[in-house]
Amino acid sequence: MRSRYAAFALGLGAYLVETLAASHPDRRVPEAALARELAQVKHRQKFLGLRIVHAEGDQVLFDARIFEKGKNVSFAELSTFVREGGAWRYASGRLVPRASLEDGFTLEDFLASADREGA
Repeated sequence: MRSRYAAFALGLGAYLVETLAASHPDRRVPEAALARELAQVKHRQKFLGLRIVHAEGDQVLFDARIFEKGKNVSFAELSTFVREGGAWRYASGRLVPRASLEDGFTLEDFLASADREGA
């Protein structure tokens, strides 16, 4: 998870594509186009920090601090990864706007908020 966050901040689109699971919906987009699109995110967003809240098995809950055009677009996500070709790949995630959670939130807090948000 940390490497993907850093890749977004640095504009490493090819790495982001490489670390997607084969089943991820973005894999339907031509690889070169997807890599270009993901590499551009760093020009729109400012990445201010990542905190891993909980990690167990194939799931990671993290808190990402991100701003876009001066607006706080931070979020928490419970990501699911799969093992493919000897490496962990990003398969899916449930997102909740960070404003919906209090500082120091737990997995249980996230799940309750996700249920309320319909995420």
